[in-house]
Amino acid sequence: MITVNGIQNYISGNKPVYAAMGAFDGIHHGHSRLIKMAVDMAHQNSGEAVVLTFKPHPRCFISSEKHFKLITDFSQKERIISGLGIDKMVVVDFNENIAAMPPEKFIEEYLVNKLKVNEVFVGFNFYFGANRSGNAETLRESGARHGFNVNVLKPIEIGNFIVSSSKIRLLIEAGAVDDVIKFMGRPFELCGKVIHGDGLGRKLNIPTANIEVPDEGLIAPKPGVYAVKCRAAGRVYNAVMNIGTRPTVYEKKSTVLAFELHIIDFNENIYGETVEVFFIKRLRDEKKFADFKMLCAQIGEDIASAAEYFRDDEIPKFEIN
Repeated sequence: MITVNGIQNYISGNKPVYAAMGAFDGIHHGHSRLIKMAVDMAHQNSGEAVVLTFKPHPRCFISSEKHFKLITDFSQKERIISGLGIDKMVVVDFNENIAAMPPEKFIEEYLVNKLKVNEVFVGFNFYFGANRSGNAETLRESGARHGFNVNVLKPIEIGNFIVSSSKIRLLIEAGAVDDVIKFMGRPFELCGKVIHGDGLGRKLNIPTANIEVPDEGLIAPKPGVYAVKCRAAGRVYNAVMNIGTRPTVYEKKSTVLAFELHIIDFNENIYGETVEVFFIKRLRDEKKFADFKMLCAQIGEDIASAAEYFRDDEIPKFEIN
C-alpha cells in the first residue's frame, strides 16, 4: 500500500477508482467489511482500491469533544488498512477549512476532480461537510449528477449492539477488552517504550517492564490488571499488565497512570525497546494491599490466572499482525 499524505499529492491514473471513505478509528468489523468491498470491486474491474481518510480525526475539531480519545494511532491504522489489500491510502489534512467546507464542494473538489472516483463506499452513519450536513444520501444525489456510484454499508450487529467506534470506546473505558475483540476482530493495542522504574518488581522477584505510553490522545483501558499478549524482542509472549496509580507503593494518591508489564517466562533486557501490548482479558481491579508481601502474593495469583486463561481453548479467536 502506498500512503499519500495530502490529497494534492494524489496522482490519478487510467484505472477506475473505488474509494472507501471515513475516519476508520479502530478499524472494526464494519470498517474492514467496507474497505474489503472497495478492494473486491477494484479487483473485479481492474481498478484501484483507495481509502480516503482524515488526519487528525474530524471529531477533534468539535469544541464539545475536547476530551475525545482515539482507539488507534495513525501508524496502527495505516498498518491494519495495509493488510486489507488497499492500493493507496489518501490522507486528507483535516483543518478549519475542511471542517467548514460545504458537502457539495468537498465532493466536487476531492472525489470528482482529484480522485475521479467511479464508486464510493461509506458506512450508514457517515457524515461530512460543514456542521456534518452531508451524509450517504447527499453522496448518492451528487453521484447521480457527477456519474459515480455510492455503496452504503448497513449496520453490523453483535450481541444486539451496532458495531461502532463509539461503542468500542465505551467498552475499553469499562475494561471489557474481551468484548472489544468481538467488535474489532483483534485486541485493543497500546504501544510504548520500556523505561527504567524504581526496580520494585525485581526486588519482589517479579520483574516488570515499565511502559512509557505516549500521550497522543489515545484511549486507555480502565485501571486494573489484565491478561495480555505482548510483542517484545521480536516474539509474542503471554503477559500480565497492571494499569493504575500503584496505591500500595505510594502513600499519596496520584492521578498519573503507570503501565507495568510482567512477561511470563521471559528474562531478557529490553530497556529502551518498544513493545506492543494486546489486551485480552480483565482479571481484577487495582487495589491497595496492607504490605508488599500481600501484593507479591496477589501478583503471583494474577500471573497464574493469566497463564491458565491462555491455556483455555475458549479464549476469543484473533490474529496479531
